[in-house]
Amino acid sequence: MPAISELGLLAEKALRVESIGQVAAVFDRSFYVALGSQWICVGLSHLGSGPLHALCERRPLCWPAVGASAAVTDSILVIDNKPFATFDDASIWKPELARDWTYAGLRRGLGAVDQFWRADIDGEGLSAAGCERPPTKLTPLLAAAAAGIAALDRIITNALDERSPSPADRAELVKLIGLGPGLTPSGDDLIGGALIALAMLDRLDVRDLIWHVCHEHLDRTNSISQIHLRTAALGYGAAAMHAAVHATIAGEVGRVEQALIDVSAIGHSSGRDGFAGVLIVLRAVERNLTSKKVRTSISTRS
Repeated sequence: MPAISELGLLAEKALRVESIGQVAAVFDRSFYVALGSQWICVGLSHLGSGPLHALCERRPLCWPAVGASAAVTDSILVIDNKPFATFDDASIWKPELARDWTYAGLRRGLGAVDQFWRADIDGEGLSAAGCERPPTKLTPLLAAAAAGIAALDRIITNALDERSPSPADRAELVKLIGLGPGLTPSGDDLIGGALIALAMLDRLDVRDLIWHVCHEHLDRTNSISQIHLRTAALGYGAAAMHAAVHATIAGEVGRVEQALIDVSAIGHSSGRDGFAGVLIVLRAVERNLTSKKVRTSISTRS
C-alpha cells in the first residue's frame, strides 16, 4: 500500500477530524476527496506542497472514480472500501511565517520582479494585471476583467487608508469571481493571490474586507475553485506562491527569478494569475507607504 509522504496543514486536519466522504473530482495525476465540509487533493509530488495536498510516494494501482466512497480508518485513507494509502508517517507542511520586511526591501523586491515579470499577451490568463505598466493591447479576458481589476486595486488602496469601498467597486470585484477558463478561473486565482498576500503582510483587516465582499458570491464559480478561495481567505496557498511573496517583500533579489519560474509552473495559468493578484496588493502597499513617507517629510519640514 502506498504511503502519503506529506500532508498540507488543512489536509492533515481533514484526515484527523473527518472520517467519511467521497471522491469529488478525478484527474490524470490527482483527485479531490470531500471529507465532510473539508476537501483534500491527493496526488504525486509534482503537485508541490500546499495546504490541501496529500502527496503520495508513488501512484497507486487503483485510481478512483468520481463518486467513490472515501473513509479514514487508523491513519489509512480508504477508497471504495479498499485501503488506498497510509499517512501515519507523513510530514506536515505549513507555510513559513512572513519574514520581517521593510519598505526598502519591498521596493527592491518589486524592482527585481519587474525585470522578469512579463504579460502573457498570447495566453489566457491575467498575468498582465501584475505588470508595472499594463499592456496597450488587451486580450479578450483582460478586457473583460479590466473593471474588476481596477476595482480590486481601488478597494485595497482605499482600505489601506481606512476608506470604505464604494458600492460600484464592490459590484465590479464580484464580477471577477468565476471569470475565465480553467479548473480555477483566472479571476478567482487573482483574488486568491491578493488574499494570501494581505494575510502574509498582516493586513487582515483588508483581507477580511475583500473576503466579506466576495464570499456570498462563490456560487459564481465551481466547487473546487470555491475551496481554493476559502483556503486563500485563511492565508494559505501553494508553497511556491508563499516563497515568491517572501522573496519579493524581503527584497531578496537573488531569489526572485527562480521564485517567479516556480510560481509560473502552478497549473495552466493559475500561478501567474495568483501572483498577479499578489502584485496588485504589493504595489498598493508600496504606494501607500511612499505617500505616508512624503506626508511625514512635508509635516516635518513645516
